[in-house]
Amino acid sequence: MPLSSSLDLSDNPDARHVLRFTADDVAQALDATRASLAASTAEVCNLSISTVGRLVEGVLRVRRLDEAGAVRLADRLAERPGVRSTRVEHLWGLS
Repeated sequence: MPLSSSLDLSDNPDARHVLRFTADDVAQALDATRASLAASTAEVCNLSISTVGRLVEGVLRVRRLDEAGAVRLADRLAERPGVRSTRVEHLWGLS
């Protein structure tokens, strides 16, 4: 099921995708985020990283991406060393 309608979200400055991921530690989470964003047109709105047991959880909010771009960004995150899980959680900010 698509996260959004067939709107071109890359041109909507209010549309933001939320990606959630887990990693082994903060350094790997930051490196994975940096490397994944380097190959993307995404504009970062917010990144938060918190400890959850023995892992860290990252929540990355981006804009200037359509749905397929958000999925590709999550896939690139998943390929990075130390990253255990990723998902595009939801889209927010549309009026």
